Amino acid sequence: MFTERLSATIGPSYFCSMIIGGFIGLTKTPAARNRRTTRLMVNSYVNNVGKTSSKFGNNVGGAILMYITMGKFLNFLFQEEFEDFTNTQTQSAIAGAASGALYKCTRGPRAMGLGAVMGAGIGSLYVALWEKGYFRFNF
Repeated sequence: MFTERLSATIGPSYFCSMIIGGFIGLTKTPAARNRRTTRLMVNSYVNNVGKTSSKFGNNVGGAILMYITMGKFLNFLFQEEFEDFTNTQTQSAIAGAASGALYKCTRGPRAMGLGAVMGAGIGSLYVALWEKGYFRFNF
C-alpha cells in the first residue's frame, strides 16, 4: 500500500503542479531592456517558465513525500492511540498538520502554525476525495 500510495500521489501531483507553475511562469514577462534582441527575450521568457514550473513541481512533490512519510512514521509511533480514531480523516489531518509544521519550521512559529493548519486541511481533503474515488484510476 505504501508504494502504491507514493506512486499514485507524488507523480501526478508533481506533473500537475509543474503544469500550473508553467502557466504562472507564462504570465510573468521579463523586463524589457533597450539593447536586448528578440532571441535573448525569448530565451529569458522560456527560462522564466522553466524555473517557475520546476520550483512549483519540486515544492509540491517534496511536501507530498513528507506528508506520506510523516503519516507512516506517526502511524508506526502512535499505533495504539490511532486505533481509537475510526475515522481516517482524523489520522490524515494529524499527519498533515505534523508535516506542514515540519515543512515550515525554519520560517518561525507563525509560518509553522500556518503550515500545520494548511497541512491538516489539505490532508483531510485528500482523504475525503480518495474515499469518494476521485483519485483511483482503473486501467
